[in-house]
Amino acid sequence: MKYGVWLLLTYVLLALESPLLGRVDFQFYAPDVALLLAIYLASRAGLLPGLICAFAAGLLKDGFSLAAPLGLFTEINVLALLATRVLTRRVDLRSTVPLMATSAAASLLASGLFLLLSAIFDRDFAGTDQVLIMALPLALMTMLVMPVLCAVFDRVGRIFERRGPASVFR
Repeated sequence: MKYGVWLLLTYVLLALESPLLGRVDFQFYAPDVALLLAIYLASRAGLLPGLICAFAAGLLKDGFSLAAPLGLFTEINVLALLATRVLTRRVDLRSTVPLMATSAAASLLASGLFLLLSAIFDRDFAGTDQVLIMALPLALMTMLVMPVLCAVFDRVGRIFERRGPASVFR
């Protein structure tokens, strides 16, 4: 149930940031909420539920992105989750500084993957320079949002852990 709430929260944040940041012409520097959920899941969820939830969050982001090929953000989210799970063996991602550094690095790598996969699968892709220009500011914005979003996801997780599995049906 908490995974569903995390996905719903991701959906609401994606739905809010798309039109609101478009109004102020800041949509290109919107923090990657779906990627942040994948990083959070890698550090705090099991492999199978984390993969399913990261896959679904990537599909949600694919639904909001009209310019990218379908499935691109899904693949990036799943790869980010797997890479972050490998990183969690070496780094404790429960404190703020490593979490922010990981989110910035993951955002830069996601921009690189976006560039690579778009160049391969999108025949009309011509935004190479724009992706390269946006990569660092996007990583910084994503890094700054990560502690806040992580605190919200932790709060939701604690609410469902207190209630226990039987409370879903009440």
